[in-house]
Amino acid sequence: MTPPPTFARAATRRRLLWIIPLFLLIAAVVTHGVRYRAIAAQVLRADPEAILGDPTLRDAAIAAGHPVYAQHCASCHGAAGKGDRTLGVPDLTDSEHLYREGTVAQIEDIARYGIRAGNKHGWNLAVMPAYASKNPDAAEPLPPQTPAQIETLARFIHAFTAGVTDPAAQQRGRDAYNKAGCWDCHGRDLGGDGAIGAPALTDDIWLYGGSIADIRRSISRGRAGMSPAFARKLTPAELRNVAVYVASLAPIQSDRK
Repeated sequence: MTPPPTFARAATRRRLLWIIPLFLLIAAVVTHGVRYRAIAAQVLRADPEAILGDPTLRDAAIAAGHPVYAQHCASCHGAAGKGDRTLGVPDLTDSEHLYREGTVAQIEDIARYGIRAGNKHGWNLAVMPAYASKNPDAAEPLPPQTPAQIETLARFIHAFTAGVTDPAAQQRGRDAYNKAGCWDCHGRDLGGDGAIGAPALTDDIWLYGGSIADIRRSISRGRAGMSPAFARKLTPAELRNVAVYVASLAPIQSDRK
């Protein structure tokens, strides 16, 4: 039996009432997806150092980079990027950068190649010698240090951030510092060397803690932290996005040392 024309028209109108919104929703989703992919491609093509200054690219990269960070980086650096001194994991939110200046491109390279991760393109040079051992460094013929010499070194380094002023003790410490060969990585002025990952020893930012006991332990036992290489785990887009996210955690570039 054929339904009356009025009933058929009403049924058609009801179908249109939900088909049209559904069509509009699908169109909006498709449009958003196309726009998102276009912006994501722009992030990958852009000058890495220009992304944080472009609100559209910045927001897209940070939104995409945060889950990558949460999955692959937060287990060591922490959800907020504050690091862990007990493990020598650096704080990503301060103005100090162990390797160079902390630009997006440099962070991206660290994420891709790692630090002491066995990748030939990664940073592998700076290793803190274990001066309490017979052979402090396998690569360099450095002289081992006695407990008294290690104590002198620890107090010399600690004095810079503790505000201790004892000219005689400082001179003894500097003599010990030079004889032990510490200057070769950390510099004559103890300012460090970002090209190899040797930290500055005169500020109050520490990987493993800045107490005399912490410094003594670092000198005695050595340090050689490792960051994984994600070249085979993350896509180029994921590497770029997580680098932008990490860079956004620190002070803006113009405020960095």
